[in-house]
Amino acid sequence: MVSVLDAVGGGANGCEHHDARLLASLDQGRVYALPDAPQGAAIRVFKAADGIRPFCWLDAPRTESSQLSHIENRARYRR
Repeated sequence: MVSVLDAVGGGANGCEHHDARLLASLDQGRVYALPDAPQGAAIRVFKAADGIRPFCWLDAPRTESSQLSHIENRARYRR
């Protein structure tokens, strides 16, 4: 279990899978492992969120940088 916090400190506790999706959709979000979390949980969530598109549950064309994952944006601007 991890906790994801937004820019103003509001947070949600959850499993790595769901919190990675949440973190991917936040601007300036942070992730912390809860005391009973397996070792490396927070870094796994952080790395997973890097490749997940924000608000991935919305089915829409994704062409703007705010709609792409961090990985996709880095690739797009390296060209």
